[in-house]
Amino acid sequence: MNRQNNKMTTGISALVLGKQGRHEDGRSGVIMQELTGYQLVQLAVFPDQIPRFQTSLMQLINIDQLADISSSARTSNMLLLRPEFTKFWLVRQRGEEQTLFKALAQYFPLDLTGSKVVMRLSGADAAQLINRFCAVDLSCPKGKFLATALHHVPVHILKSSATAYLLFLPRSYAESLAELLYHSALQFGVDVKSVAEWSKKK
Repeated sequence: MNRQNNKMTTGISALVLGKQGRHEDGRSGVIMQELTGYQLVQLAVFPDQIPRFQTSLMQLINIDQLADISSSARTSNMLLLRPEFTKFWLVRQRGEEQTLFKALAQYFPLDLTGSKVVMRLSGADAAQLINRFCAVDLSCPKGKFLATALHHVPVHILKSSATAYLLFLPRSYAESLAELLYHSALQFGVDVKSVAEWSKKK
């Protein structure tokens, strides 16, 4: 964090742009794309605070109910993830007003934006690619938020649709994990798309 101008430093993309590897029929079974321009803040609550926390979120972000553990909930401009029973991640477009987190100060807001890289994997073979590395059941419903490991590195996976997944990778390992996924995806045919803004491709 640059404390002089209070701006978050911009991380280097974990993906090298322009890489392609297609099947002979021209099909790309996997599409890889990094998402940027988001803010990810963790909130931690004690078990007896959860009802009050839910009421606060209903008032502040107009959410109907808390996400279940290992699941997610959405509003028009925000994503609520629940990686653990007492921990919640709020993801939204970067640059929005910080008054929300001031109102939630009692829940220990911790900005994790700089520690994560969000990579979108989509396509007909995206699930097969993930299962080459992670023993997770991707036949689960849309919106599930799964904790697993990729090549012994802890990661989280959000199933955003039947053929699309958001991978939350530790930034320090993101480049090597992206290379690992890319080389394995060559067997399915792979396209690496340009970096996209969170608001346009969440």
